[in-house]
Amino acid sequence: MGLLGLLAVAALLNAPHTTEVVHWSPLTASGALKPALKVRDVGTGSCVDTYTTVGDIAYRCGHGHFIDFPCWRQGPKATDYVLCIGDPWTTRARRLRAPGLLLYPGVTYLDDPYAPWALELADGDRCRLFQGAHDAVHRGAREYVVDYYCDKRNLVLLRGVRRGRVWRIGAAHYLGLRRGYELLGRRAIRRAFFGGLPPSMERQRRLAAQAVAAAGRVVHRDHPGAHLDLTWVRLTLPDATWAYVIFSSTGGKGWFALLRREHRTWHDASAERPYCRRLPVPVQRQLFLRPHAAKYTLAPPGEPRC
Repeated sequence: MGLLGLLAVAALLNAPHTTEVVHWSPLTASGALKPALKVRDVGTGSCVDTYTTVGDIAYRCGHGHFIDFPCWRQGPKATDYVLCIGDPWTTRARRLRAPGLLLYPGVTYLDDPYAPWALELADGDRCRLFQGAHDAVHRGAREYVVDYYCDKRNLVLLRGVRRGRVWRIGAAHYLGLRRGYELLGRRAIRRAFFGGLPPSMERQRRLAAQAVAAAGRVVHRDHPGAHLDLTWVRLTLPDATWAYVIFSSTGGKGWFALLRREHRTWHDASAERPYCRRLPVPVQRQLFLRPHAAKYTLAPPGEPRC
C-alpha cells in the first residue's frame, strides 16, 4: 500500500463520531475583540461589498494594493473600523479604518454562505475556502471544482460537502503542472467553520434584513415597477430604531425608504420629511451623507443629504 493509501486508512480510523459545526467570529459574545487575537493597524482603506468566504455577514475591504476579506465590523456600535481575519485558526487580525463603512456598504443584512469557510479534516489537516478563479479536475465527462486548499501534502478539497452525522468531502492530490490531480475519494470532516456574529450584531443583522423587506414593500407600493437590484441599509446603532434603505436598479435609478421600528415592527417614516429638519441630529448623522461628502461609486442619484 502506498503512502496515500496509508493516509486514507489513517483518516478513516480518525473519523469523528459527528462533525462539529462552528460559527466563528473575531469577537466575543459581548462584541469585544477576542483576547487571543493580536491586532495590527494597517491604516485607512475602504470596504466595497459583502461577498466574502464567510457569506454576507462580513466585508471585502482594501488598503493600498491589498485586498482583505473577510472583515468584520468592530463591535455593535457605530464605527468605521473592521477586523480582517484570514482563517479561524489565526492569532492575528488586521484592523482597517474604512470611512463611511456604515453608509456604503452599510450594515450587513444577508447570511447565505454557500459552503463552510474552513474545514478541519479527521487527520487534523486544515483547509480554507478559496475565492477567485477556481481550478478543476476533469475525469471523462465530469468536472470537479477545487474549492479548498489544505496545509499538508498538496491536498485540495472538491466542491460539494456531503452532510450527515459526519460530513464528508471529495479530495484530490496535486501532482504538479504536467500530471495534474489524483482523485482520492472522500474525507471525513471533524469541524466545519462558518462565519458568525456575536448576539448583539446578529440581532442587528436580522433587523436590517427585516428593514430591507419592509422598505421593498414601501417602494413597490409607490412605484410598482421599481427594479430593486442593489441594496444598502443603514441603521442607527446600537439601538437599531431607525433604518434608511437605498435601492438602485442596474440602470442606476434610485429609490429610498426611511423606516422607524416600533413594537418590533418596521414602519414607513416618510412623514418625517424634511428629514434634515425633523429628525434628531444623531439620527441624521448615521443615516444620511453630509452635504459635501464625496459621491460613492455605486450610489444612485437623488439621495438626500443632511
